[in-house]
Amino acid sequence: MEINKTRRRKYRPLCAGLEVTLRCNMACVHCGSNATRSDRPGTLTHRDWLRVIDDLKAVGNRYVTLSGGEPFLYPRWRELVEHIRGRGMQANFISNGSLITEDDIVFMKSRGVQHVGVSLDGDEAVHDRIRRHPGSFAAIMRLFELGRRHSFPVHIVTSINKLNFPIREKILRVMLRENVKLWQVQVVNSFGRAGMLRGKLLLEPPQYVRLCDDILRWKKAYRRRIRIEPADSLGYCEPVTEELFGDCEWRGCNAGMYVVGIQADGTVLGCLSLQDKSFVAGNVKKRSLRAIWADDSAFAYTRRYDVSRMEGACGACASKRRCKAGCLGMAYSVGGSLRSNAYCYKTIVASGRHSSNG
Repeated sequence: MEINKTRRRKYRPLCAGLEVTLRCNMACVHCGSNATRSDRPGTLTHRDWLRVIDDLKAVGNRYVTLSGGEPFLYPRWRELVEHIRGRGMQANFISNGSLITEDDIVFMKSRGVQHVGVSLDGDEAVHDRIRRHPGSFAAIMRLFELGRRHSFPVHIVTSINKLNFPIREKILRVMLRENVKLWQVQVVNSFGRAGMLRGKLLLEPPQYVRLCDDILRWKKAYRRRIRIEPADSLGYCEPVTEELFGDCEWRGCNAGMYVVGIQADGTVLGCLSLQDKSFVAGNVKKRSLRAIWADDSAFAYTRRYDVSRMEGACGACASKRRCKAGCLGMAYSVGGSLRSNAYCYKTIVASGRHSSNG
């Protein structure tokens, strides 16, 4: 019995993403979950969400991100924040930024919400084009002003794709102009609408390498002004990208080990970025989150990852035991496999596919 308890405690969902609704007032071209103005069938009740939050606390969670869809369309989001904070966990949001009012900012600050992460994907023309929502860029600029007025952190997440890759330096200048303190840069994968528009969105290998080089250059040049962090879709295990990640050494995908995602209908995934039924670990309407989390077989794709089955360049790589094919969302959505990842800085450079200036 003690052995089993120890095994169950081995993994803790330190970071949880709750898709409180799939509804969204936008229809972004790169949306991995294909959010629309409709919610998922069989969406969880508010009481269900409170129980999920209680279970997260029981299994060792520390940070809860409310996301969507657009989380500010969930009518009782303030009550969720109260419940999360009342259980001693940190709360934050990822949002498109268009619906947040000054009163919302005041409320979140008063309840100890860490920050709001807002998606910004270009200058005004490109951002509004990607978001398919005129005025969305202007709304984020107003949100920056509200954040400054109330000393509340507004962080930025940028998803780089073929549409905004040419203006990445312009996006950096927006960050510096608006005095953004944290900027997360990620690469669009091929789930959802991003997959349907893959040819128009997915970066070419030379662009991927150029982006990694750029981020490292920006980090060095502007380290006193802004913290720039690469997401898990960038890397891995190569001197340039090791420096890119800084103190955070890449040790393989954390989905289902230290990260968990719950969709609006109760579906449990190792990470909300893994938008495919093959990653479903269970549903909280049929089995408690605590029971699902204790089941190693439900998250076998990471907890029982078999390095000996890795393929191609990943299979031959000296770092394969540490890397485990990088971000599995990127690997699977692009290549349909968890055993290799074509979007790896080390692999691309070694193959010579990075020669284009991009």
